[in-house]
Amino acid sequence: MSQAFIDQVCLQPGQPHAAAQSALLEWHRIVANLDWDRLPLLLTDDVRFRNPAAFDAFLGKGPMVAILRTVFDVMEDFKYERHFGRASGYVMEFTARVGAEPLVGMDMVEFNAEGQITDFMVMIRPASALAALAAEASRRMATATPTASA
Repeated sequence: MSQAFIDQVCLQPGQPHAAAQSALLEWHRIVANLDWDRLPLLLTDDVRFRNPAAFDAFLGKGPMVAILRTVFDVMEDFKYERHFGRASGYVMEFTARVGAEPLVGMDMVEFNAEGQITDFMVMIRPASALAALAAEASRRMATATPTASA
């Protein structure tokens, strides 16, 4: 492992910049109030949302807001447990459940200098909870999406 790699990737101590810290407070307010109509203001136009149920990222505000709105409707007892910060963002551990199935997850969030989210990755375990969440969220999104008449 080169020293440049270590300096660039491994050793980035410190708290996120002030704009990211303010944005995180707004994120928590949005989540606590399920205020998804305000979320687009916190996102860059080309935000990358990496969903744990799909390998490819979703690009743009619309898909991220739609998915999070649905997922938070499915999950119960959602609670952030811990936060870890670095210069450009946070990792936030959360707990929740889908029906009787408990889950633990991580949100990995990167912010730009203006405090907007540029990248948001979610990881969830165990696999059975992720599968239950993905199946129910997909079902709800499919029934909420209007279909074109022939």
